[in-house]
Amino acid sequence: MSGKIIKGDIDILYHITEYKFLTVKQLVALSQRSTQVIRRRVRTLVDEGFIASYERGLGRGAGRRENIIVATEKCLKQLGDEGLISDHATYVTDNTRESIFLDHDLLVNWFLIHLVQINRKEPRLKIRHLTTSSHSLKGGSAEQPLLMERFAVDGSPDETITMIPDGVFVITDEEPEKSLLFFLEVDMGTETLQSTKQTAGDVRQKIINYQNLFRENHYKRYEKIFNAHFSGFRLLFLVNTLVRMKALSDLVQQMPPSDFIWVTDQEQMFSNGLSAEIWTRGGRTDRKTESILGTKLAFECKVPY
Repeated sequence: MSGKIIKGDIDILYHITEYKFLTVKQLVALSQRSTQVIRRRVRTLVDEGFIASYERGLGRGAGRRENIIVATEKCLKQLGDEGLISDHATYVTDNTRESIFLDHDLLVNWFLIHLVQINRKEPRLKIRHLTTSSHSLKGGSAEQPLLMERFAVDGSPDETITMIPDGVFVITDEEPEKSLLFFLEVDMGTETLQSTKQTAGDVRQKIINYQNLFRENHYKRYEKIFNAHFSGFRLLFLVNTLVRMKALSDLVQQMPPSDFIWVTDQEQMFSNGLSAEIWTRGGRTDRKTESILGTKLAFECKVPY
């Protein structure tokens, strides 16, 4: 490795590869280093050919522009030589620059960064997460996402459901040794909530798919992956606006059993953190919002950046 690369750069390279792409602010939040230090290291890593940086208009503020930082083949080779990533790396970094889901994927990343913050503030809560970008599962296929779910409806091989969650994670309270399984869906308001025909892009059908996932016990495969026992799971919808949150909550309430579905919007996440009482359970907007950790463990946990 070049003499200009320091030990902490391996962490930066791993974060970029694990999250598919990041902004400087996201790297600052993950690494807990200053903005000045991160910008300096990013410039060095770009010069050394380990990462590439592209300017794109994005973010929560209108007109704001940020650089999207992605891994290069040189980075993937280095991390592979270090034993930090699997062969799956070729899948998750392909065509990142041209991705039409950039804002969606960046919001997924912010969600995961807020998860990390929960553990930093409350160490007894262990967080383990997987996304389609994750390299944690060795031997992952380079041809399809790690989290792809494919199963027959009601046991019929003639009707198969395929779905890819935005993320799957586990929160373990290490004192009573209790683990909760979560699926994540980030909703940018671009998908039809419900249509006359059931389609893959229909949010109503997406909810039905998760209901089938529970009923058929397909979520049980994560017991082996996370080495934990699950008696069910929670589906979290993170939406981009309050208007969309209200519309999606109404849909959820109309589709029992839906008590396992929790909804919040990005502004509440950024303002209070994922562990705060910001979640609408089962679409019941007429009731007090709750924490996914329960009443006793609820706390505000904003990400500093």
